Amino acid sequence: MSSYNASKTGMSTQHQRRQSMPAPAPISTNVAPTIIATPPSATGSGPLGSRFHSRHPMMIHGPASNRISDWIEQALSFIPRRRRQIRYPFVLFLGLYALFVYLYFQDASTWSVVAGFKLKNMMFNWDVKRCSYRKDPVLFVKDSSTVLVIWEMNCKLPDMGLTWVSTTAHGQVNLDKTSGSTTFTALDKTHVVYTATLSGMPTVNSNVTYSIDPPRAMSHLYRTYTFSHLPNPPLLADREIARFGAISDNQCEVAQFLKVLKSMTEHHKIDYLIHAGDAVQDYDSLDNWQTDFASPLSYFKIGQTTPLIYTHGNHDYDRQGLYHYTGKRTWHAYTIAGVRFIVLDSNIDSREQDAWLEQELESEASKQAWFRLILVHISPYTQYWEKGAWEDKGEKYWGSFVRTRYVSLFQQHNVDLVISGHQHNYMRGQDDHLVYTIIGGAGGQLDTEQVEDYPVWTSGKTKLRHHYVLMKITGDRRLIWEAYDSECGARLDAFVLHSRTEA
Repeated sequence: MSSYNASKTGMSTQHQRRQSMPAPAPISTNVAPTIIATPPSATGSGPLGSRFHSRHPMMIHGPASNRISDWIEQALSFIPRRRRQIRYPFVLFLGLYALFVYLYFQDASTWSVVAGFKLKNMMFNWDVKRCSYRKDPVLFVKDSSTVLVIWEMNCKLPDMGLTWVSTTAHGQVNLDKTSGSTTFTALDKTHVVYTATLSGMPTVNSNVTYSIDPPRAMSHLYRTYTFSHLPNPPLLADREIARFGAISDNQCEVAQFLKVLKSMTEHHKIDYLIHAGDAVQDYDSLDNWQTDFASPLSYFKIGQTTPLIYTHGNHDYDRQGLYHYTGKRTWHAYTIAGVRFIVLDSNIDSREQDAWLEQELESEASKQAWFRLILVHISPYTQYWEKGAWEDKGEKYWGSFVRTRYVSLFQQHNVDLVISGHQHNYMRGQDDHLVYTIIGGAGGQLDTEQVEDYPVWTSGKTKLRHHYVLMKITGDRRLIWEAYDSECGARLDAFVLHSRTEA
């Protein structure tokens, strides 16, 4: 009974509360409705774009975010709207397909190799690789019986050694291994440059096999290679006795440099490589020396097996004279296969170099050579350059002493050929018996603006193309010169010089 009364009393109380509540206010038609702002992602105008464009019917869709979206909408209008969820994956697929097609026609293999060079260099810089070779060995001719072997590692190994043996053309083997002196210089923690000197090599033509011998615990670092050593021409008048490749100014453009080396190595076998300077854009950049010079040479097995005849340009000039990667040399000379190579430095206007050059040209080694060849980076007659830099920045005076003081010596002492770079294209000219060539087309952007008009080039040839040169010496005392386009392999120029030295 009491429970029933309590329940009834509660119900009565609730009824009284309802009765005491105020009546709802009448709805006014003059009150402005509250507008809820549509988030940017719903209209396709925010940073997330139309990727999260709302499909809710109550949302007001805004205009297209930009012209690209309009173009995509128009290009894909043939796809029904009910299948719009596949539009953007489809666009991504088309984009990737177009990229692959582009890379195919642009030689995707070249770009993948360049990417590999840079990735390898980054791994070494991050110091995440075990002790190994950063740069494979590169050979540099020092004189007629001496070759420098230079390589780089990411660790210090004081016990690294080098030995070599020689084999003559008749198969005679020097069984006594000769040790080359090895030193190292630590540029930083991950750049340790090793230099070994192969001196006292045979005075007859031979094949030299050299081996880098690491400590016993580091046997995975053992390397062995073979190269041709051709100090004297054999008495075989009916055959080629030496082949020289010749390039210059490959700096900045690794992909183009790879194409030049690929074309040269695929079509010709060379015994030596002439480089007329500017192997890198920035001498102080260790990355440049890795990715732009050493890695391409190693990729085609050129550096390890083909000695370089090298002169320094304005971009790879070391003001301190250390030249860690190319050997500590300035001007020097040596005889290979009957050719007297006289290497000059156009960066150094020095009376000491003047006196040395005159003494060299008067030497018996120069007089008795079949050909006298000058290798200097800046040509005496540079004809193409950037007009602004040529006049306003005074770059026309770079290396001008080669023209004003050395050309008369060249003519007086019967120099046959001058090889230069610096100017990024190919030129060949002649002044009486003396032939001038410019071979600066191994990679750098081509020079197309003519800034001078020297008569020496009037009857010659000019090609604004990337290229390389093949120079052959034959037993009947001929020098055969051929320049090739690195893109299509076509021959751009050719000439033959006959020795003027009495037999």
